[in-house]
Amino acid sequence: MSFTIKELLESKEFSDMKLITGFNHTKTEITGVTIIEAPDIMHFIQGGELLLTGLYAFKSCSILEFQGYLQEIQRKTISGIIIKKGRIVKDAETKIKMLEEYATEHCLPLIEVPFEMSFQKIMSFVMEHIFNEEVTRLKYFKTTHDNFTALTLSCYQREHPVKDILDMLNKLIRNPVALYDQNFTCYAAANDEFIDFNLSKNAKPYDVGMLTKYKYLKQNNNQYVIELNLTIGTKMYLVVTETVSKFESLDCIAIENAIVALQYEFSRKHAISELEKKYQNDIFNNLLNGKTMSYAELRRNIELLHMDFDGFYRVLVFGLDYQGKKNINQTLHDITNVENAILQYSPNAKIHRDMDKIVVIQPTKPEQTQLECRQSIGELRELVQNKNKKLIIRIGVGKIVHGITHVKDSYREAQDALSFMHIMDGFSEDSYILLFSELGIFKLLCQETNPNILMEYIPESLQRLYNYKKSQQKELIITLKTYLNYNQNLSKTAQSLYVHYKTVAYRIDKISEITGMDFNNPNEMLEVRIGLIIYQMLEKYNN
Repeated sequence: MSFTIKELLESKEFSDMKLITGFNHTKTEITGVTIIEAPDIMHFIQGGELLLTGLYAFKSCSILEFQGYLQEIQRKTISGIIIKKGRIVKDAETKIKMLEEYATEHCLPLIEVPFEMSFQKIMSFVMEHIFNEEVTRLKYFKTTHDNFTALTLSCYQREHPVKDILDMLNKLIRNPVALYDQNFTCYAAANDEFIDFNLSKNAKPYDVGMLTKYKYLKQNNNQYVIELNLTIGTKMYLVVTETVSKFESLDCIAIENAIVALQYEFSRKHAISELEKKYQNDIFNNLLNGKTMSYAELRRNIELLHMDFDGFYRVLVFGLDYQGKKNINQTLHDITNVENAILQYSPNAKIHRDMDKIVVIQPTKPEQTQLECRQSIGELRELVQNKNKKLIIRIGVGKIVHGITHVKDSYREAQDALSFMHIMDGFSEDSYILLFSELGIFKLLCQETNPNILMEYIPESLQRLYNYKKSQQKELIITLKTYLNYNQNLSKTAQSLYVHYKTVAYRIDKISEITGMDFNNPNEMLEVRIGLIIYQMLEKYNN
């Protein structure tokens, strides 16, 4: 069924259309219609189409490049161009004048429409007149697919590709569109129209009237939510708020094509990010382990990491222990969540992933006190822990170092502190954060790896208890640890061990009988406490 430019201009629905040039060529037949939102759409035009543009696709191109696009249009033999003014476009007036001159020269109808007129409405109207309903859907799918494909192909040239995809979707469906992460924080929004969003428990499944692999929900009578997985293990939400136009099935076609473009863009970002992480991890590995590199290479690598060569740094090592079973996908998901929480608290920190540990190089002030450090890291751990309930998070903390070449020293100290934390269980009320500077004499013990030398620090009395062969040995050692941890308070020890007061008293007498310990001698008790920790160190080394 033939449909011409003249019939479009004479339609009551578009009385505000204004023919600028091509007055004698309005009987040209329209065989298709498409929106130009990316210059690469030219490659998908077959000829005979009516082109719709707000020149936004050409917002950054030069006059010479725009001339090239006009030549590409000439080779396609289109039926006409509809233009909408009002968007911020570089050299807009010059480009519009060039378009008018081109249309006049090639006897091409050029039509101007008001800025508020919907391109989608024009597309639907034209398609209804040249195709039946089923073909209209297919053609609309191809038109939106071609536009989003062209936009995707040019994403690497764009400053905000995700926002550009949402902007285009917004033009097609004429309603606010935004993308939210799993915490309902807005990732990007069309035209920067940010709308508060929270997924309601009353949101109901919405039937879009066509085959789809996505889950659509409707809430608050006017909000449509599409659940997506754009990044590994992370749920996101594409939200359309019905404020301008009624939400229709054609909108779902545009949405599904936008989702494909978003998936491509997030996959591209993820691939680039992983490549950058791999390169950065190699640099971090060399930096933290003090691997030899030339001064020039070190300088160059530090610049790539955007770090101050002569800055002050402190290294934190996060140990992640799981409550219950774990799998590789859950581990990766949890580590990513921990990294995001760390960066939320300390945006300038540099993060290095090491199996189930996370190493953080944190810029700091040289005058920071130990108390201020512990308070700050306590706040950080609380933030991270609250977002990862299934993890037990421990943090080993190195001392402040001056200069990037000394970061390896702070890293070694943080590693020692984290390793010592498992040994210190039962000896400290706060076993989740440990500063290397708090280790005291144990700093020396951390540096010693010869078991025979470590044994020399264990008093003979305690050695007798560990050499005691009877079945009570284990419970006597646990009782001794708990008793010393509660400052030799029998009542608190009994409560902690869930035994009777007299049972604890009996065990302490038994320990005294086996070992000859003098519990009233503070020096001997200090030696025993140190000896108990050394035994745990030796067990860890053996394991």
